[in-house]
Amino acid sequence: MISADMQTYDFGIVPENEGAVSHVFHITNTGTAPLVITRITTSCGCTQPEWTKAPIDPGMTGEVKISYNPKGRPGPFHKNASVFSNAKNGDLMLYVQGAVTSKPAAPVIQYPYGIGELKLQTKRFLYAGIRRDEVLGEKTGIKNESEATLTIHQGKIPRYLTVEVRPATLLPGETGEITCLFNAREAKRMGRVTTVLPLVVESAGKAAVPGEIQVAANIIDNFAKLSASDRAKAPACQCSVAELDFGKLPDRGSRIPLIGGRESESFVLTNTGKSPLSVYSVTCDDELVDISGGKKELKPGASATYKVTVRPKEIKTKLEAHIHVVTNDPGTPVRLIKVVAEK
Repeated sequence: MISADMQTYDFGIVPENEGAVSHVFHITNTGTAPLVITRITTSCGCTQPEWTKAPIDPGMTGEVKISYNPKGRPGPFHKNASVFSNAKNGDLMLYVQGAVTSKPAAPVIQYPYGIGELKLQTKRFLYAGIRRDEVLGEKTGIKNESEATLTIHQGKIPRYLTVEVRPATLLPGETGEITCLFNAREAKRMGRVTTVLPLVVESAGKAAVPGEIQVAANIIDNFAKLSASDRAKAPACQCSVAELDFGKLPDRGSRIPLIGGRESESFVLTNTGKSPLSVYSVTCDDELVDISGGKKELKPGASATYKVTVRPKEIKTKLEAHIHVVTNDPGTPVRLIKVVAEK
């Protein structure tokens, strides 16, 4: 006689991408003669059986292991296994069931930028706020999408950058990455710092192609150790605008009267705090935007006006840029002012 500890086993949720799942049914010989399992058939090739081949003495147990492979089979499943033996009570039916969840789609990595035949995920390393005593890293994936081996050479960089290209030689179809560590202490200045990482890409039989990755960082004070009392007495930077909109620009001259006969728009910084405000930098990375005026330090209650001028002749369709204001205001050490203009 043959019996099992259970007839149906529920695997529950089975991830498609984690491989086959298995369950062991315990088979008992409830008769008076040795039990022999002769064969097991399943309803699907995705379900594989293993079992105790030796005779099972009366009162003893053996095993039937059923494995289910979920690969390519998302959704619910209910499979059976027929256990054939010399038992007088006939064949034994066992069942496994569950639900397969689809494997997550592999992320599609884009390499929209290029230097020659070398493709990059980005051509800008941005450090939005890095403390003056801090070292931060950024990286970009690279890929050789050509049919030739590429070699990447790094040009001269400032001492505050540490750059590594891994690997420096890429076989066709191979991927790698470029990492860049920014050491703010070595920069030896506060405010916005911009530079470039020059690269040269060589391919056998072709001319070397130069290119670069833009690097920009806002170096700020370390405010972590300020007490509540220190913060209460700290400077506070208030900006008169969040956006400068030059509107639609006429197509004449490199510097021309704009809205209301003015050559420029302006904004005002005011120190509403209780100690001097250090204005480390007021800059825009876009060469079409010029900034002048202002002060490097504002006493409590003092204000300064900054003039912003654009170059209409060089704007082709639309200008969208940001002015970065970096100060020693612990509340908001970096402020952004959007600059927009249309042709």
